[in-house]
Amino acid sequence: MIRHSHIYRGKVTHERMGPVEHAFTYPMTFFGFDLSELSMIHTTSSLFGYNRSRPLQIRDRDFLRGHERSIEDQLEEFLPPAQENEQTFLISSPRYFGYAFNPVNFYLRLRKGVLTAALAEVNNTFGDRHIYPLPNLTQKSPHFWTARCPKDFHVSPFNNMAGEYHFGFRIEDEEIFLGVDLYRDGACVMKTWIQGKGTELSNASVLKYALLHPFDTALNSMPRIVWQAARLYYQKKMDVYKRPSPESKHTLINRDWSK
Repeated sequence: MIRHSHIYRGKVTHERMGPVEHAFTYPMTFFGFDLSELSMIHTTSSLFGYNRSRPLQIRDRDFLRGHERSIEDQLEEFLPPAQENEQTFLISSPRYFGYAFNPVNFYLRLRKGVLTAALAEVNNTFGDRHIYPLPNLTQKSPHFWTARCPKDFHVSPFNNMAGEYHFGFRIEDEEIFLGVDLYRDGACVMKTWIQGKGTELSNASVLKYALLHPFDTALNSMPRIVWQAARLYYQKKMDVYKRPSPESKHTLINRDWSK
């Protein structure tokens, strides 16, 4: 029985403050998968597959080190095993008819509604993958937590490697907000966030929120990235920074390794 996994309908927003202003918001459908329920979801929803072909599918090799081991097992390298009464959620978009690109995935561990651990997984368009473990979580209110860490992975060609990420997590029973802000010299230069309202994961909810809204899912993430990059480069004349070869121990996949 699927008790904790949800599908969320909401939006994604990017807001750049400098050196030029630029902002956009798109509707978005995304998922919160309880990792312990992944193997059961395909029996509940004929539209969803776990390591098998379905219109929507999650594959273990698309996450973390890209191994065939379960996501839950792979995660034990970076987070301690979940304790009794803890659930670990993967906030992500599944493959949509075989395709997906997730710029960021979040792994959130909760105990009775309290966030006990978090990790962000970032994928860039160059084929690299990096994780940001967040051991310094600070609870600001009953449903809101923050964390900080230095930036040490190249994502956007319009940002250099300088800065610090400020994470914000608002997690409620049926609603979620996940924010990542980039700061330099004490000033916020870019804000990004996703937020949405959740409903239980079922055939009906997958059909209503995902399959009937293909441009809200991972299917259209890459075209949107390319379109916004073109606007920044051609319209707003932003400088472009070349991709440096990743050097951090937290870079799990480096395209240079395949050369």
